[in-house]
Amino acid sequence: MTKLKVYLAVLLVAAIFTVSGTDPTWAKKSDVVIVLDAGHGGYDSGAVGNGLYEKILTLKIAQYCKAELEQYDGVKVYMTRSNDTFVSLDQRVASAAGVRADAFVSLHINSAASSAAGGAEVFYPNSSYRPALSMQGRKLANAIQGNLVSLGLRNRGLKTLNSMIGSKYPDGSIADYYAVIRGAKNAGFPGIIVEHAFISNAADAKTFLGSSAALKRLGVADAKGIAACYGLKKTGTDTNKLPKTKLNALYGKTSGSVSIGWEKVKEASGYEIFRSDAKNGGYQKVAAVKKAKTVKYTDKSVESGRTYYYKVRPYKIVNGSRITAGFSAAQKVKLLKKPDISVSGSAASATKVRWKKVEGALRYEIYRSASKKGRYQKIATVQNGTFYKDVNKKSNRTYYYKIRAVSNGVRGNTYSSYGMQ
Repeated sequence: MTKLKVYLAVLLVAAIFTVSGTDPTWAKKSDVVIVLDAGHGGYDSGAVGNGLYEKILTLKIAQYCKAELEQYDGVKVYMTRSNDTFVSLDQRVASAAGVRADAFVSLHINSAASSAAGGAEVFYPNSSYRPALSMQGRKLANAIQGNLVSLGLRNRGLKTLNSMIGSKYPDGSIADYYAVIRGAKNAGFPGIIVEHAFISNAADAKTFLGSSAALKRLGVADAKGIAACYGLKKTGTDTNKLPKTKLNALYGKTSGSVSIGWEKVKEASGYEIFRSDAKNGGYQKVAAVKKAKTVKYTDKSVESGRTYYYKVRPYKIVNGSRITAGFSAAQKVKLLKKPDISVSGSAASATKVRWKKVEGALRYEIYRSASKKGRYQKIATVQNGTFYKDVNKKSNRTYYYKIRAVSNGVRGNTYSSYGMQ
């Protein structure tokens, strides 16, 4: 490269960071250098849907991410653009190379022809050239994706995508499809593309893209993922650390409700409850308990007969920022269906109470009352059976019966709702 070309390249990098409002001074070598790339801009609007424009959303997410990330020690953050201007793909990578980036994080919003497509996914470099950069990129992608999924976004996974026209890297191996990932790898640092949600999906657009608060959550999730990947700690982190809690109670209260209890964390301002259909599946936040003294919650947004897994994490508010602890270990609960019962026999004879077997039940409790709306008393417990004969009653008197299925829970029994007749 001629001296003139080198000089022009330096001017180009300085111009890009001057436009973005970022100090072009190179960071200390000891700092982790992160370049945030807000996708699209200017005449390039990116994806459009549900009244939203990708170029606007990505810029806001990048700004929120930068603000959060700069609360950590040992990191220098740059942006490829800080306003609604067009920056070419080559310029974006060149700017990152100019500040000796450790990672290039390109922020995007997804779109699809099908309005049903939704969730978050992250693309990282393939392993065909400079495999160490692929490993670094995957680690960073995984840290960010985990945080996005914890917000409730569907987990579309981590992905690589090879060139569709046979482009090659200098060693002759297949190149990455995306220009910024390919360019970053050629420049010597990992580049990833974060697809936060689908602008074409009405639910994603409303929940994750439709407000400043929602976009801030995305930006903060990105920042926390980056910080976790590089082991960054916030200024004064020692005073902000928050220990995990442990689930100490989990059982079905009825066929349609789950009782959750956890250990109190002294420093916590509140707690977040997450639920999944699978132990290692995508967990979604179902509630936030905003009182530090409250260490239990009843989840009524569940379905009879299904199995659920729960996690809880404490949080606290420090200087207006939300700091969360890690998750508790997952615990399992299976809800029991309400028994379908039948009662036969005359008032003068023994009464036969029958019910259909409930999957997961270990025993059944039988209750009786002399009045349909009166007080019921437990008269028997049947282990694994589906029949009970009531002979201990007064003759010529009408009785009413109800039954509930019972199984084990964590520090409490799991009960079904009552089957009555």
